[in-house]
Amino acid sequence: MLKPIEHLKFYEQWHRYRFKDSWLARSVTQILSFDLTEEAKHWINVTKDGPDGWKLRGETVHNILENKLRGRDQEIEDRWRSWTDPLFDCDVFRGAEVMATEYRLCEPTKSMGGSFDFLLYKPGGEIIIGDLKTSSKSGFKRRKAATAQLGAYTAMMQKRHPSVVIDTCATVVSGPGECRVISEDPAKCIETWLDKQDEYECQKKRRW
Repeated sequence: MLKPIEHLKFYEQWHRYRFKDSWLARSVTQILSFDLTEEAKHWINVTKDGPDGWKLRGETVHNILENKLRGRDQEIEDRWRSWTDPLFDCDVFRGAEVMATEYRLCEPTKSMGGSFDFLLYKPGGEIIIGDLKTSSKSGFKRRKAATAQLGAYTAMMQKRHPSVVIDTCATVVSGPGECRVISEDPAKCIETWLDKQDEYECQKKRRW
């Protein structure tokens, strides 16, 4: 397993990162969502909470996957098995050695933190960095790749762990009764991330 970055802590209750003695000002997620429309924000909030909301579903399925990848014993409620059974059977995990799960990263020069869901070593030598997205039945086919997000993690990995050469960025979309993997070139993902970061910085300057 990949060693954690020393002095980097994540405080889940606030979704904040702290590196050494300083709070990091932003997360990858905050940068990627800076230009969401008011309508998009509205629907995110409307569908977030409650027993059928995306927050509980996402947190639960992410925790179940992490436990599975770490080989921990767990009991899975029946209501989640329509998501987790196809997820566990997904080819991206088959035969893979787990290098990291829920791994915390940071870029102190940008005062930024982020966490990716998994890093896998496949038979044959392929290294895959991945992000899990859960979806309702109706939204499954519309779920897009986490291109810029994975680009951010890959760029930070290159700085923190240059000996780990990532071959594939994978967005794993988990829906009730189905699962699919969107594989992308890491160079394309990094380019998309850098473009998004530039847009974010320009927007900040305009506000000043």
